[in-house]
Amino acid sequence: MQHKKSTTITRFLSIILLLALSFTANNVFAGEAEGKVLYQSKCQRCHLVDKKLTGPALQNVRTRWADSTNLYAWIKNSQSFLGTGDKYANDLYKEYNSIMPAFPELSDVDVADILVYIDAEAKRKQDMAATPGPGGVVTETKKDNSTLYWILIVALLFIAVILGRAVKYLDGLVRQKFDDPTPDTTPFYKQRKYRPLVGVLALLFLSLLSVAMWNSATSLGRQQGYAPEQPIAFSHKVHAGINKIDCKYCHVGAERGKAAVIPSLSVCMNCHYNIQGVTGTDPNYPKAVYDKEIAKIYSYIGFNAESLKYESEPKPIEWTKIHNLPDHVYFNHSQHVKVAGLECQTCHGQIQEMDVVQQMENLSMGWCVNCHRNTNVNFTTNEFYKPYEVLHEKIKNGEMESVKAEDIGATECQKCHY
Repeated sequence: MQHKKSTTITRFLSIILLLALSFTANNVFAGEAEGKVLYQSKCQRCHLVDKKLTGPALQNVRTRWADSTNLYAWIKNSQSFLGTGDKYANDLYKEYNSIMPAFPELSDVDVADILVYIDAEAKRKQDMAATPGPGGVVTETKKDNSTLYWILIVALLFIAVILGRAVKYLDGLVRQKFDDPTPDTTPFYKQRKYRPLVGVLALLFLSLLSVAMWNSATSLGRQQGYAPEQPIAFSHKVHAGINKIDCKYCHVGAERGKAAVIPSLSVCMNCHYNIQGVTGTDPNYPKAVYDKEIAKIYSYIGFNAESLKYESEPKPIEWTKIHNLPDHVYFNHSQHVKVAGLECQTCHGQIQEMDVVQQMENLSMGWCVNCHRNTNVNFTTNEFYKPYEVLHEKIKNGEMESVKAEDIGATECQKCHY
């Protein structure tokens, strides 16, 4: 009787432990995924995780606030919280001199998810491995999150082995006490007492396998993190970051049409007719390397740097396209840049910090739809939205506080799949 009782208790504890671990891991991963979507739609325009932007860097934000309740209140409505007289909040406002919009639609769970994602992203950035890219430029390579799933699987299997040995040891003690020397030689996975444990492990394994298969299938053909080597080691950090050249100066189509367009060589020569080399004072941009890259521009366009004359026929630069959408997807840059007023960084990441451009987002349909559901449009100040009289009337009457892209049909299938 005692033997059966001890076996039942051990089996019950094993199942509870495995289910708790599975539930906890699922909540962590789910919370991080939800937090990423909310961070991209609510926070990314003004904040980076590891660097100051319009607002402060967000890593370690939990430790900078003594009371998490105040942090949650600040995120939801910073202007209202400033009225409480909190010293840290008012000092923060004075330092950055910018008003953070209120987010009354965020629940405590939403804020917690955002903070979970920020913590995870900060940890990933700390763990990044630096690898040399084209021209000796240092780029960053992120670790694959799938490693966490395998660590979890190994940990659960290890726990299962320990529990199995514990059960076997207790079973031996019980047999010794009741003078029952005959051990059960049936394989453990066929023994009735182990069936619940085997079932839970099988269910957990199938769940993780299903998640992995789903992620693999939905990401098929996507190139997140794709950073191909280009014919010229063009650094956006040097041009858009250090020298503050407006993205739209080179990519003239971003405000005018569907494609942002690749700059023509004549645009490059607007500056490089006179800039024929670098100073060589920055160790990150060695003169010998980057002078050679500038010489490539002259070679393609047929320019003689000594005579300052164009002496041969230009040849096209065969750039490798990085951001690719399926043929059945319609995307218009001007609709987002000119009409919606989005910054390039919203979709392309912090391009002004990239020596080697890479695709930061997966550009999936879910990513686009979530943006359309969460992004406010400049509805009252943009003449483009003047024909939407019903929505203007609702805002005037107080029925709506703001208009999302979703409210004007941005999530309808035919908008992107014409």
